[in-house]
Amino acid sequence: DLLQPGCECLTLLKNFTDNSCFDADGSLNRQVFRQEIFADKSFRKRVDAVIHPLVRDQILALCRKGKESEKCVIVEIPLLFETGWQDDFDCSLLVYANDEVCVKRIMQRDQVTGLSAHLGISAQMPISEKVLLADWLVDNSATFTETVDQLEYLIEKDCFVRKTKPAMNNT
Repeated sequence: DLLQPGCECLTLLKNFTDNSCFDADGSLNRQVFRQEIFADKSFRKRVDAVIHPLVRDQILALCRKGKESEKCVIVEIPLLFETGWQDDFDCSLLVYANDEVCVKRIMQRDQVTGLSAHLGISAQMPISEKVLLADWLVDNSATFTETVDQLEYLIEKDCFVRKTKPAMNNT
């Protein structure tokens, strides 16, 4: 939502990005933008400095709404540990796959080369480090059914029911 034409985030990004990152209608050309992000670390840091605070504000607002209505809120944050936001939540679930599977899936999903897929993966914290930080793990390297089985096991065991962390009391 934050990257739709006319949104504050997109407007801020236009202030320091090349026009090649945008289509004629003002929308973000995600393929070109992706190449720029993974080719230039300083560019990626500037993009993160714009996007991350806006994303976090939006996520925390949704969490407050959920808390007010006593609903469980599940948030998907690909860079949870890289941003250091894990303490904003009661628990974390890392759904991961081995690099070979990730590369194949990224190539298929984003219609990019293997090199581009590897650049995206290498821009993130290694899975071996994320595994040490996560509360719960699901290996998504195999079939969809096997992944679902792991999730169902965690749900059956009430693994996601926890007392609120002190940091969550204000959100």
